Amino acid sequence: MFWEAVMQFEGIDWTELSIYFEVVEQNYDGGQDEKVLILTKDFLRSTLMSDREPEVANGIRQFLAKLYKNSIEHKHNAPIWKGLLEVNDDFTLIKYTILLLEHMWY
Repeated sequence: MFWEAVMQFEGIDWTELSIYFEVVEQNYDGGQDEKVLILTKDFLRSTLMSDREPEVANGIRQFLAKLYKNSIEHKHNAPIWKGLLEVNDDFTLIKYTILLLEHMWY
């Protein structure tokens, strides 16, 4: 899988998914985060019910695992990431990720 060779998740910023899925360049500077998150949501929507759905869900799980590990000391956030990691259905995981991205700026 090409994406796995591109980067290792730090689990600190949701724009890591944007870089991982090549929505933005690997040298993304963090500017225009709202626009990038919208582009990432659109990308995720485009993968639903496609042959890429399992691959994309696996990438999301890798990110969430690192995010969960980094947020254990933040007890108010950790259960959210742990709960998402327990979602076994790829379609559902991607849909929930889209919903999270939609609510990051509102």
